[in-house]
Amino acid sequence: MSETTAVPLSNDTIFDILCRTPFRSVCRFRCVSRGWRDLISAPDFAAAHRSRHGPLLVDTGYFPQENPAAGRDMRLMDMEGNVIRVIRVVGGFGITCSSSLDDLIALSRGPSNGIHVVDPATGEVLLTCPPMEVKTLEVHPFIAMARYEIYGFGRAISSDEYKVVRIAKDKRTCEVLTLGDDPSSAWRRTLPPPISVPTDVGSPVAVNGIMYFLADETRETLLCFDIESEQWKANMIKGPRKGNPLEMRRKTAAICISELNGALCMVIAEKQDSRSTNIWTLDDSGKINWIKAYSIPMTPYTSRYMPLMVMPGGGKLLLQCHGPAQSVILQIYDPRTNTSTHVMKAPKQLGDRIAICNFRFHRRVSANN
Repeated sequence: MSETTAVPLSNDTIFDILCRTPFRSVCRFRCVSRGWRDLISAPDFAAAHRSRHGPLLVDTGYFPQENPAAGRDMRLMDMEGNVIRVIRVVGGFGITCSSSLDDLIALSRGPSNGIHVVDPATGEVLLTCPPMEVKTLEVHPFIAMARYEIYGFGRAISSDEYKVVRIAKDKRTCEVLTLGDDPSSAWRRTLPPPISVPTDVGSPVAVNGIMYFLADETRETLLCFDIESEQWKANMIKGPRKGNPLEMRRKTAAICISELNGALCMVIAEKQDSRSTNIWTLDDSGKINWIKAYSIPMTPYTSRYMPLMVMPGGGKLLLQCHGPAQSVILQIYDPRTNTSTHVMKAPKQLGDRIAICNFRFHRRVSANN
């Protein structure tokens, strides 16, 4: 009887098979051999895998039904809302995804309670920044704790370094930390923002090496921080609407900024006439032109929408919808029919802020807590 000879698979065949393999399994397969680990860690593999499976949705919150002992988890979901991985004890009540950047997630528990940076591919917490010391706590405890500081997370273009930006409102200070440095001693103080920055309107947004902050004087003006040079840009960016600022504010229910498929967007919820959420994107031509990309009708039970991504194929928009009693659901908006449909497989209990993660399968920096 002749013996059967095993024929090794070519690297191209292994590459193609792994590209079709779910995210959770690929993370485990890095341990098979050094060759597999190097293949999976390559940027071209991450791009090929993402083109087949899409990015991941990241949800943090308090989920006692899934983990009764702690209930503090971070969930990774596919675009259909299926939970494909749970990272234990990095979420919790009040935790929000303050930012997601490429393959890393920044988490914060409110504006005055520090920040954590998590690698969703491994579940490792790469950075833990405790809150700043609040010297005004004894005088104004609630104001100090609720509105004292704000954190941003972004990546410099030239150096490819990840950085955390921290602004203390009362002190008017701005500090920067490079991911991988010791958070207890490596904060660098830079010039403060030219005008006050609110800490109650959501997290700043980093796009193409610039971190954008909503300004206090008018919520439709943006301050721009260059992550590479760690300097504030001289010119601020005005919002898309024109007219009397007081009149515009009277007609506005909420304003926030976000990143949408690589572009900065401003989300403005109108509360008069026909209630709608208008999503404006900033043209990247350098001429500071705002383009109204979507105008989404709001039901009487919807308080606001947050855009997450333009779906593959273009046109349809994945939304985070805030409804009654602070409930959060995922919807897909179709501008051709001007209607929204629920993402049926999404968990019923979602956190306050959902993020998009375009993951890689290798870690750029080591943990340094």
